[in-house]
Amino acid sequence: MNEHSLLGAGLGTLIGAILALTGAGGGILAVPLLVFGLGLSMVEAAPIGLLAVGLAASVGAVLGLRQGIVRYRAAGFVAGIGILMAPLGLWLAHRLPNLP
Repeated sequence: MNEHSLLGAGLGTLIGAILALTGAGGGILAVPLLVFGLGLSMVEAAPIGLLAVGLAASVGAVLGLRQGIVRYRAAGFVAGIGILMAPLGLWLAHRLPNLP
């Protein structure tokens, strides 16, 4: 195993621990760590961070469903707002400048 793989595994473990302890913040932390820690571009890091956070959320949702602690009305409300606002976010993303 080379240093790049070890660094990636360490950063992944760190993000996983933060997700497990707080239940949030993985996406905010994962992308910068992938960009600055592993040297990935933003185009490469964003989908990887999204996949990691999505998988963690899916596992949490399945565990919550099995325990019967999911608040369906709140989840539906958040999902509905996200679906309605996604086109606006996409529209803004294409119109705002991409400057550092």
